Amino acid sequence: MNTRFFCLLLALCTGFIFSTQAQSSYEITTDQPAQFNGIEYGYAIRNESKKEVGSKGSFNRYELTVYVTNKSGCTRLFFPRQTTFGLQDQDLLANFDCVNATGARLTSKTTTVRARPFSVPYSTSTKNAEGKVVTTTIQVQAGHMLENGETVSNNIIVLVPDGEQPQMRVRVQATETSLGRNSYAR
Repeated sequence: MNTRFFCLLLALCTGFIFSTQAQSSYEITTDQPAQFNGIEYGYAIRNESKKEVGSKGSFNRYELTVYVTNKSGCTRLFFPRQTTFGLQDQDLLANFDCVNATGARLTSKTTTVRARPFSVPYSTSTKNAEGKVVTTTIQVQAGHMLENGETVSNNIIVLVPDGEQPQMRVRVQATETSLGRNSYAR
């Protein structure tokens, strides 16, 4: 009985480990974006102001734009892949975290950037009631893409302690496609 339980536990743990996606984490600044496999991950400050938060004192409020730019020289395609938990976050390019953000007053600590979907035509032939062959073509979503030179962005508002700049980190999805196996030159 113990051997069966151990084998079952080992199989479940192995499945969980291989179903999770590894993420590489990089510290970034406005002057120094992260580069990973020809894709640039960075952020820009759009607006800065001071906010008084009741008895907690004053804080710096930043409006940021986080971005992902494909500078690899080829279009990156992200195809769906089945995991133990189903198809989840197939379009996720990166998570951006503000390490010193408070999250107070309806502000955020983290945001994501996602790739846009792409579709391919699918044709099927059927016979209608009169016996004639009718061909129908529909667009089917095949995955997600990041074209060469394309930038995908998202906006976020963070509140950090007074006198501090946002300390940003990016967690990059390390998938087969971001390693270039499922990409093609365009």
